[in-house]
Amino acid sequence: MSDPLLSVENLHTQFRTPEGPVNAVNGATFTVEAGEIVGLVGESGSGKSVTARSIMGLESPGEIVEGDIVFDSVDLTEAPEATRRRARGTSMSMVFQDPNTSLNPVFDVGEQIAESLKIHESPDSQSLLDYLHVPLVSDRREWQEHRKRAIELMEQVGIADADDRVGHYPHEFSGGMRQRAMLAIALAAQPELLIADEPTTALDTTTQARILDRIRDLRDAFDTAVLLITHDLGVVAETCDRVVVLYGGEVMESGPVERVLSDPQHPYTQGLLDCLPRRSDRGSPLPAIEGSVLDSGNSTPGCPFASRCEYATEACRVSDPPTIRPERSRRVVCGELDTVRQDAESERNAAQPRVDGGDRSIERASQERHEADVQTSGTIGKDGTGRASGWENPESRSDDTTVESETPLLEIDGVSKTFDVTGSRLERVFGQRQLLGAVDEISFRIDAGETVGLVGESGSGKSTLASVIAGLESPTEGEVRFDGATVGTVEERTPEQLSEFGFVFQNPTESLNPRMTVRETLAEPLRERNWETEQQDRRIAELLELVGLSSKHAARRPHELSGGQLQRVAIARAIALEPSVVILDEPVSALDVSIQAKILNLLLELQERLGLTYLVISHDLEVVHHIADRVLVMYLGKVMERGPANALFESPAHPYTEALFEAIPTLEDDGTAQPLSGAIPSPVDPPDGCVFHTRCPMAEEQCRREEPSFETIAGSHSRCHFAEDVTEEPAEPTIEPDNP
Repeated sequence: MSDPLLSVENLHTQFRTPEGPVNAVNGATFTVEAGEIVGLVGESGSGKSVTARSIMGLESPGEIVEGDIVFDSVDLTEAPEATRRRARGTSMSMVFQDPNTSLNPVFDVGEQIAESLKIHESPDSQSLLDYLHVPLVSDRREWQEHRKRAIELMEQVGIADADDRVGHYPHEFSGGMRQRAMLAIALAAQPELLIADEPTTALDTTTQARILDRIRDLRDAFDTAVLLITHDLGVVAETCDRVVVLYGGEVMESGPVERVLSDPQHPYTQGLLDCLPRRSDRGSPLPAIEGSVLDSGNSTPGCPFASRCEYATEACRVSDPPTIRPERSRRVVCGELDTVRQDAESERNAAQPRVDGGDRSIERASQERHEADVQTSGTIGKDGTGRASGWENPESRSDDTTVESETPLLEIDGVSKTFDVTGSRLERVFGQRQLLGAVDEISFRIDAGETVGLVGESGSGKSTLASVIAGLESPTEGEVRFDGATVGTVEERTPEQLSEFGFVFQNPTESLNPRMTVRETLAEPLRERNWETEQQDRRIAELLELVGLSSKHAARRPHELSGGQLQRVAIARAIALEPSVVILDEPVSALDVSIQAKILNLLLELQERLGLTYLVISHDLEVVHHIADRVLVMYLGKVMERGPANALFESPAHPYTEALFEAIPTLEDDGTAQPLSGAIPSPVDPPDGCVFHTRCPMAEEQCRREEPSFETIAGSHSRCHFAEDVTEEPAEPTIEPDNP
């Protein structure tokens, strides 16, 4: 058997801090074969990104203090820097987690891809003057060839109109397009190994499916090995051949994806799977792994997971756990594996007798174990939610159409929002104005205590609509009414009306002031309302308690908090003035499954305790299904379908909704998630008729000519001429006005 392309053996990467050394990677061992896709999963802080950067030779300011990284028979830990740099330029590439910080904002995308091609061609001779295109120093013809190749790479990763887009800057690309541009840069070297660090985080399901499709295509076409780092276990099941579960910088479990996800052996792997919303009843609290990676530490003897594991014994805390191979291709690091297996088997038998006599699907196996878990109490894998006693019974959440009150708490009536994107004054003078229709005649209502989900691809107008509702943008047409009274922008709203709305923005690291402590952040809206200092102190203490933070967090700044803690601070700020409505824009998009479960539990608990009304914007359809009562599906500024969450998810009545669901990677998938073809048309020049007809597999001539009205089908309202044909159980359609 040939040697693997990449072998990581007992890797230790250390960071020196004033408090002492921190072992970010603490003995990780795994391999990646040529042409293989290996998933690297674990909570934030588990050492995934540091492991990847160590492989690439980008671990600074950390340092590799022990272990080996052998790539293509060369030990990179012993090789000179020139060798490692050459490997980065020719044989290994990395797609970093955030394209916003990885792409240079002052160079167009084509130039950045061409630069990568130039480095690949001449990794040992790089001249600043050459890269600045200084005459007599730079070979203009060579750069032109690289730019042509950049266009080919952009087409290869699925960027439409590459000839035009090659001269665009990163800010002119959508999130999905920026991620594809990063992938094109990585592929310029035609690498033998591609490391992709969270390549689909915060992307909508269809864009995510296309990115994963490209990664699989690359593997198939060029035999490229891929190390895929992700929080999304569905992405792992959909894309990877093997999975490595990392915790505390150590490998807890590894093996073939189907075996690890269908029959997890390590308590940590079991805990990650149990956190998934698909494992729980809609609206019920999710099991969560108590504690955090940061609390557990990794510089002491014993299993790094012992402080969070219900099976841990004294031996687990003081001595290193053994490595056990339950199968030839699997590896589990656990000292109590027999006890874990016996417990899991007992719980499976107690939950549901096995009657099929054959192999279970991944979904069923995990569901059986979860059903047993939620009946008992304990830490990981038992309950671990820390929920309050006042939680709503999920059975009380109606799956029928919401009964509307006479006066809804919030009403959106015919709201449209148009932006003038005319390029120059000359165009304005000659009447050549370009208007971008971000939101187009949307109407819906939200009753008190209700949760409404807003879903759709990037560019559908979700965040713009939320900004109009919050008063951050003024509607071009239509009205927003709160408790029966029309409310305008924030400048036009009364202090009392402003207090009724809270907003949790998509990225807390960008929405929270990095110079302000948590206390100062929470005090700011209170000061604006002229609260006395003593009142502020009491309210801040209440807010910290409500969102599950201790008083010690009040003195910390954003960079001293984890991702989950930052999101809790953002939620606390949003509810500081006791609002009735909280708008949540991607509240869990960048969080790992355990932190996501805790934040979703927190949101449900706050809604129960405080009577909050939520408008939730999310690309994660499973999250929306778990917490929403009703769902609106947006496309190109219009609502395509709306209805009760269960009815819409179980039997979508619009081809677009169906396409979004088909693009979701799930644990039982084997590469069958279907990306939606084509890109969203320009909102400056939307299609006639049904705006979705350019991408719809069911489109006919009628769709190109006539804009459909809403039809009531199987409990949902669908804007489709053929809604009855989309549903699994056709019902008699009834035409209704475009108004809920």
